[in-house]
Amino acid sequence: MILKNITQAQKFLPSLNLTLENSRFDDFFSRAQEWLVSHIVGSSIEDVLEADVNITDVDMHEELRTKCQRVIAEKAMLDAIPEMDMQLTEAGFAVQDNDDFSPASAQRVDRLLAKMPERIAADVDALVRYLMKTSIGNGAYGYWRSSEQFKYLTAAFMPLCEEYTAYCNGIQLDKKPSVNYDDFYAAIPMMGRELRNVADYYVSRAEIDRLVELYRDNDLLEIHRKAIVSLKDCAVAALRYDMNRARNAAVQAREVMLSDPDNFTAFKASSAYNTPTVNLDGGKLVNML
Repeated sequence: MILKNITQAQKFLPSLNLTLENSRFDDFFSRAQEWLVSHIVGSSIEDVLEADVNITDVDMHEELRTKCQRVIAEKAMLDAIPEMDMQLTEAGFAVQDNDDFSPASAQRVDRLLAKMPERIAADVDALVRYLMKTSIGNGAYGYWRSSEQFKYLTAAFMPLCEEYTAYCNGIQLDKKPSVNYDDFYAAIPMMGRELRNVADYYVSRAEIDRLVELYRDNDLLEIHRKAIVSLKDCAVAALRYDMNRARNAAVQAREVMLSDPDNFTAFKASSAYNTPTVNLDGGKLVNML
């Protein structure tokens, strides 16, 4: 296990003040790790972090281990809260009595439950940022970039929940609305599909696919990044059924590509390059077929 017991989890969750046997929480830790591995890090990273470290050795993966443990602890806590004080007896469900503490109010529990998804999203983002940075040229983590988890997260240039939320709220990075990582995660392939469906006419799917691979290889030029800003806006807008905004964003990406077509070779070779009826006038689409 990456997170071995309640004592380790308490470093990240001070409210996890349990006097019960550690084994009662084991299944929540196990399921939380399964979620993290299947969604984010993949089995190769799991193998690295589950390898025993001698107490006298320096832990070469301490930072990554800590980030993973934090997410596992939070995910386990979120899953456990609704049932930790419930006991199924012969007479039905009963609330566990504990004379040492006063029961928390329903409002306090609800506030904690409402806050946990936001913490999980922020800490998963921190983990993904760390992996994106350290997996470049790092043999220990480099294989993460060939994992299905990495490919899934990067299908629409947007592997961070925070960035997705910002685009959903009009690219206002200072806004911090409540977020749910599972909702964002489910939206990633839909964003990739909608982006390609909408932007095919303007820049070609082949160019989008090419840019995705350059993004994954960390081999983007500044002109590529400029086009991708608009493509990400297109993806989110199309997902949210704002087709006017989606088409405008696709045309903005196209205009970036037209300014330097030699750096967008798939676009230049496509029929989209010679589409004469698409342009922007004062930020609005004009001359549409």
